[in-house]
Amino acid sequence: MKKILVAVDFSEASRKAMDYAAALASSFNAGLVLVHAFYMPAPVGDAPGYIPLSLTEVQEENEAFLQRELEYLASNFRIRADGYVRMGTATGVIRELAKEIGADLLVMGMKGAGHSMSLFGSTVVSAIRKLKIPLLVIPEQYTFSYIKYICFACDFTEKAGAHPHQMLETIATHFNADVRVLHVQKNEIALGGSEVAGKMAADLALSRIRHSFHTMVDTDVEKGINDFMATNSTDLLVMVSHHHNLFERLFMKEHSRQMVYQARVPLLVLHD
Repeated sequence: MKKILVAVDFSEASRKAMDYAAALASSFNAGLVLVHAFYMPAPVGDAPGYIPLSLTEVQEENEAFLQRELEYLASNFRIRADGYVRMGTATGVIRELAKEIGADLLVMGMKGAGHSMSLFGSTVVSAIRKLKIPLLVIPEQYTFSYIKYICFACDFTEKAGAHPHQMLETIATHFNADVRVLHVQKNEIALGGSEVAGKMAADLALSRIRHSFHTMVDTDVEKGINDFMATNSTDLLVMVSHHHNLFERLFMKEHSRQMVYQARVPLLVLHD
């Protein structure tokens, strides 16, 4: 891993994500880049006291905030990071900059469970849907720790593990972590033919890292994953996002506010 991109909005959740990314960058000796996207404020009618800001003023204000974050990183992590402030949608700006700098990983923060919106903010959900770069989502209250145990939630029927995922292998190898491949099935009936094939494909894809297979029986997949992590130490949850697979069913439901693990563990989203 050579370059890590962090999306920042100057919130506490954003700062936690930046802390985690800085620790990760230090461990990998990787470059760190911060990016902040903004929209121009629009006047609301003839509201009294409203003073329109120019594009230059908004740009300079955000650059001052970003400079504060860069100085924080230099002081607390002794790491030199680059920073960019650009106008546009978050996903659009991130996509362009990620391509421009050759980012290997995108890091974003998320609010904890019980937040007034959903577990994932709308920007994170948009990034999951629209961006293809590996995305690491950091809970607001999480602090970086050595990654010893990785839970890879895998739906064999969708063959989510059928292709090698370089970022998972990179992190697992770097930290010499144990990868626990978790499959949640609705009953104790033996795996069907397609599921057996999916498991074999996952085994082959993960052949270069230490891994083991685990099964939880539960009609509620998210509860099965949650229960597994409650009894098995987990430093990182990994899932694969592609159309209508396990990830899509769990994380894009309108009312899934509790979600898997309730924002306690970082989530690495990979794309097939």
